[in-house]
Amino acid sequence: MDALTRWIHLLATGVYLGATLAVALVFLPAAAAVEDPGLQRRVLARGLRPYNVLSVGALGVLVISGASGLTDFKARLGPAFGQLLWPLVSKLSLAFVLINVATYLSFGLAHRLVRAELGQLPVEAEKQAGMIRRMRSAAWLGVALAAWTMWVGLGLIPQGVRGMPPG
Repeated sequence: MDALTRWIHLLATGVYLGATLAVALVFLPAAAAVEDPGLQRRVLARGLRPYNVLSVGALGVLVISGASGLTDFKARLGPAFGQLLWPLVSKLSLAFVLINVATYLSFGLAHRLVRAELGQLPVEAEKQAGMIRRMRSAAWLGVALAAWTMWVGLGLIPQGVRGMPPG
């Protein structure tokens, strides 16, 4: 992976993790503390609209930069690339699950709240409280999966660059 692609990949990782941590640690607990369900939904809609764009965009950049880097990595290693099959399968599987969890959080839950607010649908307090709990769980699961995926990816570096000149 060339230096620019690596920096883009790392930046996208930081954006996704930072935004998701902020949602899990600050935004959702603050929104849950708002007692009026109508006001709570307005607050959620205002905060989740930019989060949805940011998180999905960051994950898209991660996938593209990762695929680009993987192509470079394969060309650089040649036949030795086959030795990385199972670690790569692990990382790609984790990335797949992470993308599904992030999609559930952004489109399955958060987007529904935003649409309900924009459409001025009646507020169902119990249903909304359940969605906040699920969003918090999904956000923490996304953070854990992102950290695990990074850990597995870091394990690829020594294996992949052993005996290779810096490139």
